[in-house]
Amino acid sequence: MTQELVFLAFASLIAICSMMVILSRNAVVSAIFLVGDLFCLAGLYASMEAHFVAAIQVLVYAGAIVVLFMFVIMLLNLGPDQRKHLEVSAPEIGVLGLTIVGFLVIGGLLLLGQPTGVTGPLTAEAIDNAGGNTYTVGMVLFTKYLWPFELASMLILLAIIAAIVIAKKEHIKDGDKRRLAHG
Repeated sequence: MTQELVFLAFASLIAICSMMVILSRNAVVSAIFLVGDLFCLAGLYASMEAHFVAAIQVLVYAGAIVVLFMFVIMLLNLGPDQRKHLEVSAPEIGVLGLTIVGFLVIGGLLLLGQPTGVTGPLTAEAIDNAGGNTYTVGMVLFTKYLWPFELASMLILLAIIAAIVIAKKEHIKDGDKRRLAHG
């Protein structure tokens, strides 16, 4: 019963922090609530005895990824007058609607029956015999899934470069408008 209470407490905190990420008007405050969200998720992992995943959650996501988000926020440097023109478009509302429908479908399927356990060669006994969870995750990640891991890192690098290029184009356009207006 206590594990269920811990889960409900962390799930509630995750839901509150997630809503604050969305509802906050300041991007920096949203990023701080995202850090809180990721720490609560790490706590949820730790309560399920997945300490390696909890540590990676804090180090990679709450540390590195949120720092990257903060870098992009500072690079874009949206002023108060620029934020007024940000509007929600019809495709974004459609994606939100599809997301809500997807959550409702998944929730309905979960209510109909419990999902079956994962079967395969990496059972709890096999992981213990192989040297533990961290060793097994490392071996599988860097042997069987090495190329998808490297591809994901290249995609992240491309996203960073694209964000910088887009931000620089907007900065140049704003500079041209100022030069044309003044002279």
